[in-house]
Amino acid sequence: MRRLLPIGLALLGAGACGDAKRADREPQVCRAERVTECPDPAPVFADVAPIFQEVCSSCHSTPGGPWPLDDYSHIADWQDVIRDDLLTCAMPPPEQDITLRDSDRQLILTWIRCGSRE
Repeated sequence: MRRLLPIGLALLGAGACGDAKRADREPQVCRAERVTECPDPAPVFADVAPIFQEVCSSCHSTPGGPWPLDDYSHIADWQDVIRDDLLTCAMPPPEQDITLRDSDRQLILTWIRCGSRE
């Protein structure tokens, strides 16, 4: 069963943010693992904020783009959708020329699992 996308994501088409996929780059392989434990110390927002700023904002902070990912409260409010999209490798969209390192994906998933601490 396919779930409905939040408003804005449904409007996001190929090429809506960033350049078209470059032919000289291999497609990104997504590896996501469900986080079952919280490390000590647990990651805080300052640990994941640069990932959202550097990777996600290329689409999420553009005019007409999907919901913004530019502050703690907004990201924390959307944490369930973010977790699901990271686990299913729906984000970043495979058709976009955007790379999210597996380690960054796991760090965000760990941050969410540990309570999305500010």
